[in-house]
Amino acid sequence: MTWLVGAALAAGTAVHAPGTEAAPEVALDGVPESADVQPLDPEGEPHQVRARLLLDRAEVRPGETVRLGVHLEQKTDWHTYWVSPGEVGKPTVIDWTVPEGSTVGERIHPAPAWFELSGIISYGYEDQVLHHVDVTLPDDISGEVTFGATADWLVCEIQCIPGEAELTLTVPVATEGQVQPTPWVALFDHAEGTFPTPMLEIDAFSIESAVSTSAVRPDDEFQVAIRLAPTGKEFDLVEEHGHWPMFTPIASPGWMMMDKSVTVNDDGSVLVLLDGYALENEDGSLPTDQVAGALFQVEVDGEWIRAEYRTPIEFVAADTEVLASTSPLFGDGAAALTPTEGPAVEPANVETPKPFSILDTLPYLGLAFLGGILLNIMPCVLPVITLKLYGLVEQAHITSEERRKAGTFYTLGIMASFGALAGVIVILQQVMDFQAGWGFQFQYPPYVIGLATIVFAFGLSLFGVFEIPAFGEDSMAQASDKEGAMGYFLTGAFATLLATPCSAPFLGTGMGFAFSLPWPMLILFFLVAGFGLAFPFFLVTFIPALYRFMPQPGAWMETAKQFLGFTLMATTVWLVDVLAAQTGTDGAFGMLVFLTVVALGAWIFGTWGGLAATRRSQLLAAMFAILLMVGAGWKFLITETQAAEDCDDGSIVASAELDFSEEVPWQPFSEDRIAQLDGTPVFIDFTAEWCLTCKVNEKNVLATQTVRDSMKANGVVPLKADWTNRDDTITEWLKRYGKAGVPFYLVIPADRSKEAIALPEVITPDIVTESLDAAS
Repeated sequence: MTWLVGAALAAGTAVHAPGTEAAPEVALDGVPESADVQPLDPEGEPHQVRARLLLDRAEVRPGETVRLGVHLEQKTDWHTYWVSPGEVGKPTVIDWTVPEGSTVGERIHPAPAWFELSGIISYGYEDQVLHHVDVTLPDDISGEVTFGATADWLVCEIQCIPGEAELTLTVPVATEGQVQPTPWVALFDHAEGTFPTPMLEIDAFSIESAVSTSAVRPDDEFQVAIRLAPTGKEFDLVEEHGHWPMFTPIASPGWMMMDKSVTVNDDGSVLVLLDGYALENEDGSLPTDQVAGALFQVEVDGEWIRAEYRTPIEFVAADTEVLASTSPLFGDGAAALTPTEGPAVEPANVETPKPFSILDTLPYLGLAFLGGILLNIMPCVLPVITLKLYGLVEQAHITSEERRKAGTFYTLGIMASFGALAGVIVILQQVMDFQAGWGFQFQYPPYVIGLATIVFAFGLSLFGVFEIPAFGEDSMAQASDKEGAMGYFLTGAFATLLATPCSAPFLGTGMGFAFSLPWPMLILFFLVAGFGLAFPFFLVTFIPALYRFMPQPGAWMETAKQFLGFTLMATTVWLVDVLAAQTGTDGAFGMLVFLTVVALGAWIFGTWGGLAATRRSQLLAAMFAILLMVGAGWKFLITETQAAEDCDDGSIVASAELDFSEEVPWQPFSEDRIAQLDGTPVFIDFTAEWCLTCKVNEKNVLATQTVRDSMKANGVVPLKADWTNRDDTITEWLKRYGKAGVPFYLVIPADRSKEAIALPEVITPDIVTESLDAAS
């Protein structure tokens, strides 16, 4: 359909509402000065939005109904937002002033356009939009009457800039003769043409809804179910852009929409489930007049019909008892309910992620493969693959077929482990709604403790404290084909365990893209990265020419193995540092004590349970060593993550104490904190929850490994200036640097006599890291 052709804008892709045409060209130069306002930015330049107060009559009569509207004309590529803006943005708020005794009708919002940038979706208006209401005047007016409006909006392109205007319009009251329309009637008619149709006037479909609980309490999670069903007419559900335009969610400020799903059934019915999280007002009071709903846009008998549906959400105090809903909309067969009698129908399809091009994924698959190769030179992985290569060298007598089997099973071990890790992530994301990422398991102290223990014990074995049959030299030479294959398979799995925290440059980019794709592609990315990790070893085992270049076995190998033991000790130190960031100094101290006991247990087993000892001695030595380690773990290990501070107490955290391993450790912005950080380079992110470009930059640039490493290396303290709500201090700082809105990035050098470095709105990792190097 022609209406689905979107324009590629600087702020992303825009697709207009179906069945709509561009607003008519109307001369607006006749609007009085008091009703025509274009604010100025801090540099004295005109704002991106020009606001006008319009009336559809040149004069009014007592007792009649007129249309009063605020017309927003936006610069090219800029857009304002719908009543429910989506993932980012803020709706336009208008307070009307009308003659005393007048009645103001309900404000109805024109159908929005769909905007997308880097996977972030919002709904709003580009070019121009007219927000209007019906005003019924009293019977006793005469002379002149004055209308007014105070409009507050957010407009976005690369920057997001708030704006406001106070508008007034005075018109005469006519007592006789015919009232002439203004030239702007066509704009009012056009806006009304995109209004949703009242539900009572629609016989093409029916709508029902339910909330999962009788009421919601602050911090409650809840669901809202909305079901739309056809009533016999030809019903065409056009699904584009994640089910838009068919379905657009509506959420009010008192709750946050965490997720949504749309199920379309064979009978044409649609079930929408909105996952919500209840909030409370800043003053601790309960929100009122809260709703959830949807704008449905469907094609019926070739004609587009819009219906806006809302259901109320009641808030109650936290200690109030609430009841679960018994509505069949939340049952297993909810999606199969039909408007008429008949058997239930199973869902035809469930909402799928947004469309993507397979060609777009090829460069990222290449990056994942290269990243997997680079993982081989990471300090945590290199010892493992080197040991396996030494094992092949030591077994110079084995055949080419046996070498290929070793390479195959090592590769299968890695790919099976990568596939299993991807499967766990998919289950967490799809079933448990837990957003896991690359290396997520390292966020849990028990996993870090277990891996550190394995790595430490492996290192001790390389020093000769004890021997591990699965990796020992004798077993390599004497193992059967099956045991040797299993040994290589398990080594591949162990390499995966050590590889997941490493973030090679290419792998970080490829995996960052993969987590935004449907789950089958996510698994494919993990398998490709795993093959990259296995590829060097795989190549050596399958190409005899490369094998001939490997050194000959000899006494040097024992020395090399012991050297590799030190690399595993270094890996253990790193893992203990990770644990310290999670459990504090007490947790790190407990881990060191536990590892000391592990070393003692390994020595006991190596001394009295060696290969030459009897089976009884080996068993007793192993049991005694295990009991020692279990007791030490129970006594000294801390497995709970240290609680984070809940509020800003004004304290200063030095850069050396900040943990950049997983994310940027943002500190709250304040002028006092900047003053106390004199002598330390500071990076300030002026941002807001409603700013689309801010979110894209934070996700694609500031959160990258490159930027985080640069901040850590240069001793930078990152501050976040959150402008989501009005903040006079942040506003003053923006004006100081000639900025009207966010995003804005500022680097303050350690030497305060040097000028601060202001970055552009669109940033790259290179731009950020170069400025950080200069500031330090």
